[in-house]
Amino acid sequence: MVVLYPYALSVHLFCAIFFVGYLFVEFVFFLPVLKQLPQEWSDCIRGVWGKIETRFMPLCLLVLILSGGMMISRYLGGENGYFNQPLQTLLTIKMILGLVIFALAIFSLLMHFVFKKHNPLGRLIHPIAFVLSIIIVLIAKMAFYL
Repeated sequence: MVVLYPYALSVHLFCAIFFVGYLFVEFVFFLPVLKQLPQEWSDCIRGVWGKIETRFMPLCLLVLILSGGMMISRYLGGENGYFNQPLQTLLTIKMILGLVIFALAIFSLLMHFVFKKHNPLGRLIHPIAFVLSIIIVLIAKMAFYL
């Protein structure tokens, strides 16, 4: 695993940039612009945006989770223990928050593709994922300075 760690880290960082960057652009730029456009234009743009999102973002999130899992094995479990250091506690919290985002994404995809129903959490999933992502980034920065 020591040999693969730098590659997993690079992939993880790029996926995190894409994922958090997408959510940031959506809230700061995309949604305010859509509010300024006529409804029919807004609906058309949302449809195109949604198709791109459902193709790219689940794969990005999956690779983000898998690469994070590869990297966390370096710090948690085995000879390292689980909660012996503050770093391990923060990484565990970060992992749990990431898995919450992953569970929300799975729920959303199941509602859309399998059950073909309106997602009851549809308006909440992206804001929750954005807030949790910001918390994860802050924890990631804090973890190695404690």
